[in-house]
Amino acid sequence: MERFDMKFVIFHGAYGSPEGNWFPELKESLENLGQTVIVPEFPVEDWNKVIEAGKGFKTKKQSLKAWLKIFEKTMKVFKKGEKLCFVGHSLSPVFILHIVEKYKIKLDCAIFVSPFMRDIGDWRFDIVNKTFYKTNFDWEEIRKYIPVSYVLYSDNDPYVDKKYPLEFAEKMGSSLVFVKRAGHMNREVNLNEFPLVLELCKTRIDLSLYQKFLAHRRELFAVPYVKGKTEEVVYLKPHEVFAEGIFHFRNLKNEGFATFYTALRFWDTQSVYMEESRKAAQRMGNFTRVFIIDKTSDLKRKNLLEQIKLDIEAGVKVYLCTLKDVKNKITELDFGIWDNDYLCTVHFNKKKAVNEVKVSSRRVDLKAGNRWKDTILKQSIRIYKIRDVEKFAG
Repeated sequence: MERFDMKFVIFHGAYGSPEGNWFPELKESLENLGQTVIVPEFPVEDWNKVIEAGKGFKTKKQSLKAWLKIFEKTMKVFKKGEKLCFVGHSLSPVFILHIVEKYKIKLDCAIFVSPFMRDIGDWRFDIVNKTFYKTNFDWEEIRKYIPVSYVLYSDNDPYVDKKYPLEFAEKMGSSLVFVKRAGHMNREVNLNEFPLVLELCKTRIDLSLYQKFLAHRRELFAVPYVKGKTEEVVYLKPHEVFAEGIFHFRNLKNEGFATFYTALRFWDTQSVYMEESRKAAQRMGNFTRVFIIDKTSDLKRKNLLEQIKLDIEAGVKVYLCTLKDVKNKITELDFGIWDNDYLCTVHFNKKKAVNEVKVSSRRVDLKAGNRWKDTILKQSIRIYKIRDVEKFAG
């Protein structure tokens, strides 16, 4: 039976944006679990202009009609049969009800955070939200389209009295989740991460996928997680990197890129680690290794020449680059990027002794790694035959 992964759509509220509150962190966490996440940006009013104009403010951007127009573009990426989970904050839960009713979208689940569907008694919000308010939905029909839902509410929300989310939950038949003293569950209470919402999302992910992810991480990192580190960044002792490397070479699907800094006598060029890298190159046809030459005399070392020869024969795209051409342009000399999913960097001291290896799947680190990669390749020369090494050495 074909299995469809989950697609998550995160909706911001009035005066909000995809970059606000806990939305970016939730998006990244779900994507790290292999899920597809969409965070549409809807037109909203400027808070300062609304406050300045007062109760006579005329809305220009935010309206149900304008939001529906944006959502119709988002909806085009939905595929038949895929599972959908909508996560909405503040105003967007009632918007989710509108779109489910209007477009008859079948959801796997919905998570409603601080929801309401009628005037909340605060003109600053009611004035821009009025076109969204509705209480006479076809509740029986909507519950068929959203069979599982959660409502999260707080006891000290400064904008939404708890009676509104409780009413919402009652109409939807949602499971209620009380979050003590969490305000409006937004950035105002420093809620830039929301683990509770992430955990609720995880309950809707195909368990076989999630279990596979956890097993992958445990085996990939080869050691227990270091206290204080997240599962996205792990530090390995030098000898532990070989087991990690063999694992990723055997599981590479699309591409691999690695540098080989010749000043480090860390790598055994004839090891199982290197054998597995060459097997990966033969299997994928998309593996690149750049030898960063510390000294030209390094190219006379027999084991290094043998490494280059075996790499070329295995289909590895081999490049040579001198240290002087890149040392002031990149911050790491020995690193690997695997399936563009995570970055492995080798850290060493002034004596060129390796002291730790960092494995990271954080986006910021991957972006940095790809910048180093591009910089190095611009300064490198492709080697097709072992005799080309002599020409390079001059």
